[in-house]
Amino acid sequence: MISSRLNNKIYKVHTITNSMIITSSSLRKMKNYTKDYTYTKLYRLSKSNKLSKIIKGKYTTSDDIYEIATNIYNPCYISFWSAAYFKGYTEQIINTIQIATTRKHSPIIFQKYNIEYHVLPKKLFFGYKKIVHKEGFIFVVDDEKLIIDMLLKKRLSGNIDEIIKTIKNAKIDTDKIISYLKNVNNKNLTKQAGFLLEKYKNIDISKKMLYKDKNYARLSNAKNINKKWMVKY
Repeated sequence: MISSRLNNKIYKVHTITNSMIITSSSLRKMKNYTKDYTYTKLYRLSKSNKLSKIIKGKYTTSDDIYEIATNIYNPCYISFWSAAYFKGYTEQIINTIQIATTRKHSPIIFQKYNIEYHVLPKKLFFGYKKIVHKEGFIFVVDDEKLIIDMLLKKRLSGNIDEIIKTIKNAKIDTDKIISYLKNVNNKNLTKQAGFLLEKYKNIDISKKMLYKDKNYARLSNAKNINKKWMVKY
């Protein structure tokens, strides 16, 4: 266990850096240490298990994987299958933490978890929020954007059954998901989302979206066709 005195020091670090991640620069700013002494101090705290080293130059006192994963880099948020698990929308146990971000980062192994960072274009990087979680805070995708992210990157979402399960359990604001889909401006995505929302949530967005063209969107390899949404499923 970390002493209350150390917790108080780390709390001040969090206040200064607005992050649960401790770096040499944040510690120097808080304590006015020299550069050399800062590295020595971090090394000693790490060796005494008062800090955990995540990657080179980044440490934490937290043992919460979601807190750690969403504060190493900025901006980022929990999404895809990991978010479905975090929100309780799937019973599958997910030991890989999938994080959406705007820049490429190498995967990280911390404790028993794999942290993966998946790049989304900046125009698609919206629809998430900062929430209090345990002793810190995390960044997590909205339900409406989760559906979009899972459909955009199906390989990160388990399979179509997991996406359907998430849609069934998600709390969807119709106006919000329409706004998000218009912002993404992808007809294939709109067809897939519109079909699934109508089939599994009884939400019909067809009159508020422009989505029709000559192409069918494919949800799976099955041969069923929905002509209204022009979806093969």
